[in-house]
Amino acid sequence: MSKEETIFGDDWPYSKAKSSLLRSAAIVIREQGPRSATLKNISGRAGVTEPAIFRHFDGVDGMFESLHAVAALFYARFTACLEGDEPTGMDRLEAGVSRIFDSLAANADFAYVVAKPDPIFRQYPRLKEKDAGMYASLAEAFTDCFKSAKADGSLLPGADPSALASAALGLFYQVLYAWVDDVEGYSLHRDGMKAFRAYLAIARNPGRAASSGAKAPAKTKGAAKKR
Repeated sequence: MSKEETIFGDDWPYSKAKSSLLRSAAIVIREQGPRSATLKNISGRAGVTEPAIFRHFDGVDGMFESLHAVAALFYARFTACLEGDEPTGMDRLEAGVSRIFDSLAANADFAYVVAKPDPIFRQYPRLKEKDAGMYASLAEAFTDCFKSAKADGSLLPGADPSALASAALGLFYQVLYAWVDDVEGYSLHRDGMKAFRAYLAIARNPGRAASSGAKAPAKTKGAAKKR
């Protein structure tokens, strides 16, 4: 059975049928909250019978494990977007966050799963343990960007990279939450990047202007179209 084509390419492990059910579950969660992710609601959204879900997943628990795997794929991509040697410092962070928002904007169905995994998976201790690793990796990537900014002189003199990274990560999540609350009306590219660039302007060394390349949202190769 052929796999669904997504922004993750060969890393996406699910068939088109499984992907459809996962997407339906994610939409139910986004629109009605985690407690509404029942077999009845998910199957109704997907347009299949409840028994059909058991042909692809081990019930709701099996589907939630796969949803968590989807969240993990997104977080791994977030970290990858912030890594690399070029550009450096503040420009690297700006370009990386732009790439992240580009990926998310093309996958609004999974907005809640990505932005608020805690209330979805809190009843699964094993998955919650994995959450900590996802968050830590992203936090480390943010911190590395600010350390790079200190090294290349683009960070405000005397500023603490770790403290600024923590604040930037908090803003990042605030943007995601605003997007989840209004997926159709809140633009990650316009509203999200405006908020993020305003923060970067405060943290940036006034003697180091942003490079022109960091301002343009980078396109994610093979980005899926918004469904």
